[in-house]
Amino acid sequence: MHIIERSRIVTARPDENGWRELLLDRDNNYFGEPPVGVARVIANFVHISDTHICDAQSPARVEYLDRYADPHNPLSKVINSLVGTYRAHEMFTTQVLESMVQRINRIKKAPITLEGIDAVIATGDITDNAQSNELDWFMRIMTGERIRPDSGARDKWEGFGGTIYSEHFWNPEGTPKGERDDQPRSSYGFPVVPELTHAVRASFFASGLEKEWFAVHGNHDALLQGTVVPDDLLRRIAIGSRKFVDLPESEVLKTLQAISESGPASYPDGSLASSVEVTPDIQRDFLTQNMFAHAMSAHGNGHGFNQEIAERGARYWVRRVGAAVVISLDTVNPYGGWQGSLDLAQFEWLIDTISQNRGSYVVIVSHHPLQDLVNGYSPNGLKRILKEDLLVELSRFSNVILWLAGHTHRNKITYFGPDEYRGFWQIETSSLIDWPQQGRIVEVFEDRDGEVCIGTTMFDHAGSIGIDPSHIKLDDVHNLAGLSRLLAVNDWQRRGGPFAIERNEGQPQDRNAFLHLPARLAISHRAASA
Repeated sequence: MHIIERSRIVTARPDENGWRELLLDRDNNYFGEPPVGVARVIANFVHISDTHICDAQSPARVEYLDRYADPHNPLSKVINSLVGTYRAHEMFTTQVLESMVQRINRIKKAPITLEGIDAVIATGDITDNAQSNELDWFMRIMTGERIRPDSGARDKWEGFGGTIYSEHFWNPEGTPKGERDDQPRSSYGFPVVPELTHAVRASFFASGLEKEWFAVHGNHDALLQGTVVPDDLLRRIAIGSRKFVDLPESEVLKTLQAISESGPASYPDGSLASSVEVTPDIQRDFLTQNMFAHAMSAHGNGHGFNQEIAERGARYWVRRVGAAVVISLDTVNPYGGWQGSLDLAQFEWLIDTISQNRGSYVVIVSHHPLQDLVNGYSPNGLKRILKEDLLVELSRFSNVILWLAGHTHRNKITYFGPDEYRGFWQIETSSLIDWPQQGRIVEVFEDRDGEVCIGTTMFDHAGSIGIDPSHIKLDDVHNLAGLSRLLAVNDWQRRGGPFAIERNEGQPQDRNAFLHLPARLAISHRAASA
């Protein structure tokens, strides 16, 4: 191995409150048959996903809904799902990304082929709430600029855990006089970290990613909380001075049902919610249709995009990376819902692009994995392409060999296709917001027997391990990133059961693995001439 240490971060035994520390252990061996040498490198990628850069003070957030999925809340058994509108560690997303960027910069060669990295692919949910300041923070970190991850007031944290005290959420700086201790600290072992809400808002100079990188559009980059279409009312809430903090329990189930995987989806009724005053900030405005592409195309190589793509409002692209053709899809349903689909024009473009590149191996990258392309909602009646139709069409092409995706926040590897000559490996990589906050090296090459091999190797960001939260260095980005990872693995809603946080790690075959395909290009050439 080269640079990638053969180690893995694991959890220690839980204490009486279920709190678990993190330790370093030996990494698993690779799953699958090792390749017979390396004859030709097709492309080497670093895959990261779901950075969820978060303005955790935004008035447009609906953190208050999340507590109804807490295991001690009576409604949790009725809801029987995660809500996902609050995380104790969502204030650290910029520090985690900076720590990952520094880690990627240290990777000089891929561990199997011992060749360089051709590109870093970030497969969507760049932002958490489709806000312009969140995208600005992401771009500053990736391009190496000074960043202050703060909004609203400059002298205080105007979110949950700061000026908004609630016993249902983590308050890192302790309990104010006259209030009860919060549940995360009293029942689940969460620590007290004085001055933390000041530290996470402090300016720092980002390192900047030193490798070529490309961005993919995700549902959280277009929709409020990844689900609801922004409108004028919601924009006024986002940039305004009132932050909703609670909702009558009689409205909770109806509200959660309206935040659905398929459109239409709706935001809670603000007339029924209690609120507090916060400092307004115009930078919290939502991204419009072409702002994502414009932001990318304005820097360097455009990161997959260009001005022409941005002007026509598209958010998909094709680029040659190494010897592979990389096709990025925009799987967001613009009409709402957190699951994905394709519009007909993009679907036809995809099939045409693959057909034009039959002489090259094709790698598809998207936010949603294939199995989550189930959101067919279309109020104008226009057809949207779902997983079944897409798989049928892709199975016609032998040169499509790999699909990289995120969205599920887990590590998972699956083969899709009717046989070994028509089909592809799909690799889902975990998020940078939930445990295990990992990236993945994906190496695509031909071995000496002529097979196509795909090697995948997981790696962790550079956040500190074994830190004591009560003695953390608050001016150290790696200490803050390490604390984020520690809080993430201790999520009190995901300690066992069907939503156990360990499920995000995947099985051994979903992490470090060798994947194989027979040589395909000769078949593509024959098909093209038929």
